[in-house]
Amino acid sequence: MSRKPRVYGTSGFYHVILRGNNKQNLFNDVEDRKFFLEKLKKYSNELGIKVYAFCLMNNHVHVLIGNANENMSLMVQKIANSYVYYFNRKYERSGHLFQGRFKSEPVLDDEYFKTVYRYILQNSEKAGLETFDRYRWNSFYALKNTRRRSFVDTEYVITLFGSRKKLMNFVYQRETINCMEYENMLVFTDCRVLELIKKLFGISSPYKLERLPIDEQKEKCSVLKKLGISMSQIARITGISRKIIRMS
Repeated sequence: MSRKPRVYGTSGFYHVILRGNNKQNLFNDVEDRKFFLEKLKKYSNELGIKVYAFCLMNNHVHVLIGNANENMSLMVQKIANSYVYYFNRKYERSGHLFQGRFKSEPVLDDEYFKTVYRYILQNSEKAGLETFDRYRWNSFYALKNTRRRSFVDTEYVITLFGSRKKLMNFVYQRETINCMEYENMLVFTDCRVLELIKKLFGISSPYKLERLPIDEQKEKCSVLKKLGISMSQIARITGISRKIIRMS
């Protein structure tokens, strides 16, 4: 079976996850983590990609990036290739380190950007490691001390919230949503799905989708399902039959 095509959005913002092959650790010491962050900094700058948040866990990495429609895959490829070469040489091993191709989801509106931002920062707490504001390997340091030079872009996020105080209040609230996890799907309101469909496909009404040829309907439904939108909700909002949605 061929792999499903990667979903791209119009905003240029993406939540990216890299996982260790067979859940193995990606990082064994401080030096490993520093090397990975150096490559994230290097290649994001080189390719003109903004980094808004990151969290390095033991066997996976979360990153929130922007301006990435064209170069997201290239950036991840460069980071992964550099890191695997470094890791294999250091630990005298060979073969794959990362699990298949990386996972990504488009972040299509400000509301979800804020959700993903907080989710990434709080990832260490969810795993029971350490509170996010004390965890050394996330991007909270850039927000806590904006005078410290960093490749992480805090200016955009602060502007999005209106002030640093409002942003800090938001990130300290407990995040209950699991973003882009294998076991969990997001629950979207109908209003939000309606807006996502309009933005994602550049249409004024979701009902225009059911007027498309069957193959195009299936293609669009596949994109919506990959975002975590249920079949019943897609059918309810677009008018596309459940049979076509199941076939997508």
